[in-house]
Amino acid sequence: MPLNHAFRLSAILLAATSFTSLALALALPIWLLSLASVTFALAFLRIHHASRISGLVIRLRLSAITWNVFLLLAFVGFWIDLLLLSQELLPAGIHFLVLLLVNKLANLDQRQDVLHLYAISVIILLASAALTTQIWYAPVFFLYLVTGVWTLLLYHLVKEQDEGSAGRSVQCGQGRPASSPTRITVRFFWLTNAVAFSALLLTLLFFFFIPRIGAGFFQQHHGESLRTTGFTEHVDLGAIGPVKQDPNIVMRIELPELVGDKPRREPLYLRGVAYNRYNGRSWSNSLSHRRMLTELPQGTFTHKTPGSKFDGTTRGIRQDILLEPLDTAVLFGISTPFSIKGGFLSVQADLMGSLHLPFPSHTRLHYTVYSLQARLESDEERVATAFLYPEFIVQQYLQVPALDVQIIDIARRVTRPATSILETVQLIRAHLLTSYRYNLDVPSLQSAHPLEDFLLTRKTGYCEHYATAMVMLLRSVGVPARLVTGFLATEWNEFGNYYTVRQRDAHAWVEVYFPQSGWITMDPTPSASEATSQTWWRSAGSVVDSVRLKWDSLFINYSVNDQFGVVQGIRESGEAVRTKMSESLITMLGNGATLLGRFLKALIPSSVPRTAILIILAIMTSYLVLHMLRGHERGSSGGDSYSMNQRVVVTLYTSMVDQLSKHGIRKGASTTPLEFLHHVRDQWPEAWPAADALTRLYTRVRFGQAPLTAEECITAQRLLHTLQTLRRPVHLSLRR
Repeated sequence: MPLNHAFRLSAILLAATSFTSLALALALPIWLLSLASVTFALAFLRIHHASRISGLVIRLRLSAITWNVFLLLAFVGFWIDLLLLSQELLPAGIHFLVLLLVNKLANLDQRQDVLHLYAISVIILLASAALTTQIWYAPVFFLYLVTGVWTLLLYHLVKEQDEGSAGRSVQCGQGRPASSPTRITVRFFWLTNAVAFSALLLTLLFFFFIPRIGAGFFQQHHGESLRTTGFTEHVDLGAIGPVKQDPNIVMRIELPELVGDKPRREPLYLRGVAYNRYNGRSWSNSLSHRRMLTELPQGTFTHKTPGSKFDGTTRGIRQDILLEPLDTAVLFGISTPFSIKGGFLSVQADLMGSLHLPFPSHTRLHYTVYSLQARLESDEERVATAFLYPEFIVQQYLQVPALDVQIIDIARRVTRPATSILETVQLIRAHLLTSYRYNLDVPSLQSAHPLEDFLLTRKTGYCEHYATAMVMLLRSVGVPARLVTGFLATEWNEFGNYYTVRQRDAHAWVEVYFPQSGWITMDPTPSASEATSQTWWRSAGSVVDSVRLKWDSLFINYSVNDQFGVVQGIRESGEAVRTKMSESLITMLGNGATLLGRFLKALIPSSVPRTAILIILAIMTSYLVLHMLRGHERGSSGGDSYSMNQRVVVTLYTSMVDQLSKHGIRKGASTTPLEFLHHVRDQWPEAWPAADALTRLYTRVRFGQAPLTAEECITAQRLLHTLQTLRRPVHLSLRR
C-alpha cells in the first residue's frame, strides 16, 4: 500500500475506534449515529476506490463555506441540546464533539486536518473512558493504542517525505542518505506492531505504578441503581416477593482464605438489616439510631457488636465483596462483622449491628469484611426455658402485636414437649418446615392480616412469611427473636472461585437470642433450590462473569494501596533473589578459590612465596583489563563519525582526485590536499582554478566542520563537470 494512502487510512481507523468506544458507552441518537457512519464510509471510499467514485465524491463534496455554516449550526445546536433537550453538559458536549468529527472526516485535505482528527479522537476516547467501567473497553483501548502507534509513525514518515522532496536540492553527491520508504513493507509492518506491543506494556507499567483518581467519574449521573426492597427502616410483609424473580447480579463475594482448601459451597447468609417491631402487617426498626465507627488504621472501620466475643486478636472470616450500585446504603456481610475495609469516608452502625453508608452509592463498591461466625455454646443446649433475659432484650425483642388466639395456641402446643431454649426453637422451626408449603405467588401486600392468612388459612408463603411466623411464635412462648433481611448466596462460580449473588437471592431469616452465645441464625424457610444443570451456556456465562470480576479488581478498583502492595511484593522478591544470588556467588567464589589454591599448590614449588605469586597474578590481570579497555575504545572510535556534509565533500573531493588521476596527476597516500594542489598548478594550470575551489571547500567542511549550502553543492558539481570536459595538452601529459 502506498505510504500516503496508509497514512490517511490509519487516521480514519483511529477515529473509528474512538467513535466505537463512545457508541458502546453512551446511547447516541439514531440520526447522529447514521450521519457519522455515512461520513466514515465516504472517507474510506475516497481512499480505496478513488478512481471509481472520484466523480461522485467531487459532486458530493461541499464547499468550505457550507462546512463553516454546518459548524455554526452545530454550535447553536449544542446550546439548544444543553438548555432544552438533554439539559446536561456531558451529553450535549459529546454530541457536539461527534459533529466536529464528522466535519473533520469530510475535509481531510491537509496534514494539519489529520492532526485535528487525532485530537478529536483522543477526547472521544477519554469521554468513553469516563462513561464506562465495562470489560469491553480493554480490547477497544488496545486497538486504539495499536492504531495510534501506526498513525504517529506514518505521520512522521509522510512529513519527512514531504520535507525531503522540498529540500532535495540540498543533498548532492553520492553520499546522501537513502530516501524514506514510499510503501508499507512486511518488515515495516511487524516492526510497527512490535512498537505498539511495547507501548502497551509501558502503558500497563504506568497503570500499576502511577496513582489515579476514581474510574467512571460521570457514571453516577447516567447509571441506574438496582432497585431493592427490604433494606429500609420499614418493610411491608411480602415486599421481597417481587424481587425473587429478578436475575440481575447484586454482588460477588470471594473468600480468599478458604479458596486453597476445599471449596466453600454451603449457603452464605449475608446480613443486611434487622427489625424488632411488628405491627401485624409490616416490620420496623425502633433501634435505628446510628453511630460513626472508629477508623483505625486509615480505611479500616472497627465494629464491636454488644454481646460478641471479639477481641483485638480475632481474625474471623474474610469476605472480599464487589457490590453493584443499589438504591440502599446498607453494606452486606456474614453475620457479626467486626471490621470493614474500603474506600469509604465514613461507616455507620445501628443498635442491631447493621452497617450503613451515609448515602447510597451510585457506583460499584469494593470492600472487605471480617466477620465472626456465631456458634451456639454447648452449655446452652440444655438450658431450661425459664431463663431471666436482660431487661433490654425483654423490652425490644419480646413485643407481640394483637394476634389471633389460634396462633398463640399453635406456639404453646408445638413447644409443649421442649425442655430447653434450643429444643423450643427446633420444634417451632420443624413445625414450619413440615406443615407449610413454599410458594412465591402470594398476594400478601393485599391482605389485612398476612401472618394469620399464612398460618391459619392459606398455609403457603415464602421467606418473609416463614421468618415472621417463627419470630412471633417464639416471642409468644417467651424466647427473644428478631427478623433479618439480606441475601442467601448459593450460586458458586467454579471458574472464579466466588459466590454470585442475584436479586432473586434476597432472603429473610431469624436471629434467636441465647444468653451466652448471643444472636444465632435460624432459617425456617424450606429449600426452594431449582435443579440447575450446568449447560454450556451457563458455563460460558460463569467464565464471562469471572473475567469481568478480574477486570474490576485488577483495573477498575485498583487503588494506591494495591500499588503499594505490588511495589512491596517486587521489593521483597528482589531482596530474596539478591540474597540467593549473593549466597550462590559467595559459594562459587569460595569453590573457585579452593580450586585455584590446589592448582597453584600443584604447579608452583613450595619454596616460592605466595605473596609474590599473588602480586604477579594481580599485574597480569590488570594488564589484560587495560588491554581490553583500549581495544574497546579503538573499536568504538574506529567507526564512521563523519557528518552528512562531510560525507558529501569527501565524495566530491574523491571524484576530483579520480578525474585528475585519469590525466596522469596522481595523489600519493602521504600527500596533503595543499601539496596535491601545488602539483596540479605545476602540471596542469588550466585545471588549477577548479581544483583550488574544490580543495578549499573540502578542507573547510571536512576539517573546519563548516555548513554546506545548496549553492555550494551546485557550484562543486559544476566544477567537477568542468574538469571532466577539460583536455590536457599532449606536451604536459608527456612531462609526467
